[in-house]
Amino acid sequence: MLFLLTWHRMLALTHILFGITMLYRWLILLREPSKRLGLSALYATCFAIGFAFAARLAGIFLPANIFPDIRLETLEGLLNIISSTMFAVSTFALSIMVSAFASASSSATPRATHLVIDDAPSRRTIASFISAFIYAVIAKTALGMDFYEQNGRFVLFLCTILVLAYVIITLISWVSTLSQLGRLGHTLDKIHSATATALQQYRQNPAQETAWQGSLSENAIAIYADQMGYLTHINLASLQALAEQQASHMHICVRAGELITPSSILVKTETADQELADKIRHCFIIAKERSFDQDPNWGFIVFSEVAQRALSPAVNDPGTALKVLLHTAQLLITPYEAKNNRKFTRLSIVPLDFESVIDDCYSPICRDGGAQLEVQIVLQKSLATIWQHCPEPALALQAKIQAENYLERAKTQLTFTQDREKLVKKHQELFGKA
Repeated sequence: MLFLLTWHRMLALTHILFGITMLYRWLILLREPSKRLGLSALYATCFAIGFAFAARLAGIFLPANIFPDIRLETLEGLLNIISSTMFAVSTFALSIMVSAFASASSSATPRATHLVIDDAPSRRTIASFISAFIYAVIAKTALGMDFYEQNGRFVLFLCTILVLAYVIITLISWVSTLSQLGRLGHTLDKIHSATATALQQYRQNPAQETAWQGSLSENAIAIYADQMGYLTHINLASLQALAEQQASHMHICVRAGELITPSSILVKTETADQELADKIRHCFIIAKERSFDQDPNWGFIVFSEVAQRALSPAVNDPGTALKVLLHTAQLLITPYEAKNNRKFTRLSIVPLDFESVIDDCYSPICRDGGAQLEVQIVLQKSLATIWQHCPEPALALQAKIQAENYLERAKTQLTFTQDREKLVKKHQELFGKA
């Protein structure tokens, strides 16, 4: 009997864990910018529908005819204005956003497009326009069916005025966003913001709140991936629950941002059957593209792509590359407060190779801008700033080492002798003579 009770509890816990894992996947999916744009419109539409039907309650719960009698023609006129204009304005707003996406892709990098899609003011504006259009259509239809009494028509009139005022205020506030949406500077700010968030989360908890510091035996079981793609998220809470269920420990062998193949080891654990292995695999979200969320290196790679495009012969815009160097240095020297919350007591995780961010970001810029003195000078200044002010000593040392390597590379690409001498002199001023 005790065995049956324990078995039923284990089965119930298994179903709960499966539900939590699936919920985590759905939440990650719904956080994608393309999904959030549609969800914003859906939420606003539901609110607008409720707004239209709420006027009916005034005729049910309030004494009859206590509000002024609003003529039917007045309401129909207002609703006609909203329904006819909001459809056109919604189409216009969507066309502007599509143009902004194309502009961000061509002027910066395609990897930054979804950051523009996730622009909060634009999502809010489009949701407002669509919901106002649907509100007007539903209210006008209900009005034609004599759905509202005298009190209801007055409340509907007030609701319509509020909707119209909200749409006007939203449209006015969107004008400032409209002047920047899709422009290169706006896209760079979006990349900076997303990278800063991921970088702060990493710096505060480099081990992602895992606490176990032990080691597994040589007979530990390796759980391999069953698909290929980039690791974007790790559901640590579900892994902790699985480890507690098995009374074991797990060592996570990958970090977000890594390219996963069927030969990649996701986890090593003390014991695991096929069912447990499948549950563990479900805790790793693998996608076709990398994500900013748990991957601090990705933002710097995207910045590097923007600079590479700017330094290409077809674009020839070194000023953008200089802006990128400014953004990256600002991010890496920003102070932070370490938290080191350790709530996953049965998990450990492989350290992130964060020092590689210098090579990932700066090496392509040095290569493509090697023949341009102004780019090389700012590159050396940026690395010197990181060397002097970066909170991580290992990263600061890597900045100095790479600065010397980039100097040697630039010497081979700068054809004018005085340019080479200027760069060497600047490097010595910044880092001191060897």
